[in-house]
Amino acid sequence: MAAIPNTVRREGVYHFRRAVPLALRARFGRAELTCSLRTREAGVARSLSRWLYLLSEDLFVAVESSPMLSDDDVAALVRDFYRTILAHDQDRRLISDVPDAFRAERAEHYRQLASRAREDLGSNAFGSVRQISAVMLARRFGQDARFDTLSVRKVQQAMLRAGLEVAETLAARAEGDFNYEPRDKLLAAALQEASAAPASAVPPKPTPGPEAEEAQGALFSVEADEFRETQVRRKVWENQSALQARKTYTLFLEHFGDRPLTSFTRRDAAAFKSVLEDLPANYGKAAEFRGMTASAIVAATKDSEIERLSSRTVQRHFAALASLWDAAVEQGRLADNIFKGWKFPLAKRARDQRAHWTREELAQLFETPLWTGCQSPHRRSKPGEFIIRDEKFWLPLIALFSGMRQEEICQLRLADVRQEEDVWVFDLNARDGQQLKNAKSVRLVPIHEELIRLGLLSYAEGQRNLKARMLFSNLQPGGADDRFGHNYSKWFSRYRQEVKLFVPGRDFHSFRHSATTFLRQQGVDAATIDELTGHATAGETARYSKGLTVENLKAAVDKISIGVDFSRLYSANI
Repeated sequence: MAAIPNTVRREGVYHFRRAVPLALRARFGRAELTCSLRTREAGVARSLSRWLYLLSEDLFVAVESSPMLSDDDVAALVRDFYRTILAHDQDRRLISDVPDAFRAERAEHYRQLASRAREDLGSNAFGSVRQISAVMLARRFGQDARFDTLSVRKVQQAMLRAGLEVAETLAARAEGDFNYEPRDKLLAAALQEASAAPASAVPPKPTPGPEAEEAQGALFSVEADEFRETQVRRKVWENQSALQARKTYTLFLEHFGDRPLTSFTRRDAAAFKSVLEDLPANYGKAAEFRGMTASAIVAATKDSEIERLSSRTVQRHFAALASLWDAAVEQGRLADNIFKGWKFPLAKRARDQRAHWTREELAQLFETPLWTGCQSPHRRSKPGEFIIRDEKFWLPLIALFSGMRQEEICQLRLADVRQEEDVWVFDLNARDGQQLKNAKSVRLVPIHEELIRLGLLSYAEGQRNLKARMLFSNLQPGGADDRFGHNYSKWFSRYRQEVKLFVPGRDFHSFRHSATTFLRQQGVDAATIDELTGHATAGETARYSKGLTVENLKAAVDKISIGVDFSRLYSANI
């Protein structure tokens, strides 16, 4: 059999290899392109090698013709980024109906962001701004624009500098200073130049005539951006939902190109559903897929035995598109919603979609150093003599013995730990801008006797003596929606990996499922469980939950038994 061009075999597996043209090696930073074809079959390897050869040929042509960004281009990107973020912050401030109860925490959070940006600048670490740099480049030059590595790195470095100034500016605003001026020379010069430029220096964007606009409508990218901003502004979506929708819209745009909504058909929706269902679950994280379109990833992995996107994730993508189409239908610009009426069969029963912690698994968890003794606050997974009773110690315990959601626990203020009719309770409310899932989430959850024996009330009293406001004052807002549990979630995932208890699908939220399961096992009725956990009770049963007293709820919550002996932690429970 003839040798397969552009391949080598290593331990029986075929690998693609192609030399980078000499004129392009400086821009690629390498002499050849290589990747595993993940097959031992010659026929499959021949087909994949030919496909990759053609792709690489297109890549070389694109790089040869790709422009290098000028300093003015970089300055404009930085200016747009800075102004966009600050304008969004200003809108959020003006739309809010209540004073910012977490002003001090927010200021500290932004100062920490600025500090991390300085560290990244000093070490040339651009990972934190890679995505936003790509977004800003696409917004200014189009989705298909490609730039040389040096230009992209210039943009990423500039974005870090601008990000540092954004964080400093937002910190100043949180402290009431709206006169803060950027100190970074690149950004300051870009802003000054834009302010000094006459209006005529910026050419207006060409706009279609009214007849064409009426017939075709705006492009998908324009409609999608405006819709996302509207959903956030009207508080229909949280920022995290808007970010997820943006990913959906980017995938859709990448697959079909930028066209008016009126040009899409149900056949297009079917084609997009097919692509989503064949995408690898790790397509957005795996280095081997970097820079590839969704269609190219599907083609490259069609014969691979790998995990694909879950049906639930595919359904979420379709829901984001269906919402956009719904708005257009409601406004009379579309006749029907091509993303409605699709089926998304689940691979597992709904109740099995997320694992819960069994009593045996909980026994293993609570035998790890966090609850038996660790080396130090920064080495919690290493056995030692210190038991540190802070948020890391308490959060899993509270979740298990209450069924509360992670963010409900993380944002508790000391004022929310109080007595109601002589019963100690967690008072879950939205009085100071706290984030609750829905109206049913406002409730009183009695504190389990085991938590009291473990010293939670003593811990709370100690925080009061320190003049703290929050029950867990170490937690700082983070993520797209400034959630107090954002950074803790990441830490808890790392901890479970370090103590060898990480199981995909069994996470912090699984404690809530465990609490519900243990309540059912003790014969607690559904209406009482729903009242404790903040679920809406369906049907006639809902009427009976309204008569529950705090004493009723206390009796129910105390029935949660996880089968772990904590008596070793009762002494010195401060």
